Amino acid sequence: MSGDRARKVRQFARALEQQFGGQFDADYDTGPKWRLDWVNGPSEPAVRTLADAADLAGADLRFYRRYSSKAIAVTAIRMKTAGKLDRYDGGRYPQEIVEWEARDLDHPDRGADALQDTMAELLIAAATAKAQTARAEWAAARPQRWTPGDGRPMPLDATETAVDLIRTRGVGWLVEQAITDGATVAPLVLLSARYAITTGADHAVAWRDRGEPMPLHAAVAAALADPELTEPAAVALLAVLPDLRAEWARTEAAITAAARRAGLPEPAPR
Repeated sequence: MSGDRARKVRQFARALEQQFGGQFDADYDTGPKWRLDWVNGPSEPAVRTLADAADLAGADLRFYRRYSSKAIAVTAIRMKTAGKLDRYDGGRYPQEIVEWEARDLDHPDRGADALQDTMAELLIAAATAKAQTARAEWAAARPQRWTPGDGRPMPLDATETAVDLIRTRGVGWLVEQAITDGATVAPLVLLSARYAITTGADHAVAWRDRGEPMPLHAAVAAALADPELTEPAAVALLAVLPDLRAEWARTEAAITAAARRAGLPEPAPR
């Protein structure tokens, strides 16, 4: 019975690898208990549903899913963009609430698009450098021998630092860095990266915290008022012309419909 159970549990792990990619480790615990470990990949609820439908010969399967630094970075960026990760959320260890958010996500290490993937890589690099500096400074200032009252906490590691950076600095700076490094972004995003911080507090906060682009007309007005308009900004201005024309066409149609409801005759063709 135990031999059949072991074979079926390991077959189940191999089937998961074939379906989702990545590695699933099935390890025996005690009695009917088995441990299934994997990194990122499908969500725990998804794997649990598949396990419930599988013939595991009575195995009591326990699930242990871990997350890579990329998964934590991507999830933190998603949360901040959605307004879910405020400055003080999670206290000193905000990584826990990010992991909880990732629990129900399939493949949390995959960004929604190429820009989000780039932002996550930039975040990991910045967090790693900051964590290494903090650890070196902490070690240098640490007494050779422990003394009572020396209760300074250990610095955050790189992954914890990544979450803390997003929580406190937002995501706008990552978009700006990605643009500087040559990432391709939408024209309105490029204009927002250049003008949001200097075009009013509301635009500045929305951009800094969530990477939220400016309203189209506000971004265009800021660019037109720029005495030092750059070539990339000028290209972005030209690229938003179709959006402006489409918006005006919708406005014109709405005005015409309102005039008809008011009893005015249909305007003559121009």
